[in-house]
Amino acid sequence: MKKVILIMLIVVAFTSCKTSSLHRGGYHQLNQTQTVLSSDNFIVLGSFTGTATEKILTGNITNKEGIVSQAKSKMLANAKAVGVELVGSRALVNVCVDLIETKKRISATVSAEVIEFK
Repeated sequence: MKKVILIMLIVVAFTSCKTSSLHRGGYHQLNQTQTVLSSDNFIVLGSFTGTATEKILTGNITNKEGIVSQAKSKMLANAKAVGVELVGSRALVNVCVDLIETKKRISATVSAEVIEFK
């Protein structure tokens, strides 16, 4: 009986493993960006911030959900307004999230720098 259970556990362990592939649905992702510290292989495109504020309702904590994502969306919109979008080899670095909560309001500020690898 113990052998049967052991064999079943081994079979389940090996059949539950799945190899992953970056090639899905006609989209092939290649990540060839490297960070080389011996030379500057990137340029800073700008520093941007976004702030979102929500009123806290008494006894309701669900209105706090998504405040950070709202602030990040506003930050990306501010970057897009000056012509900087996250496309190609661009990335957000030095991302900082500040949350300020009082009895009546919660405020989130997201700040980051956008860099582009050469």
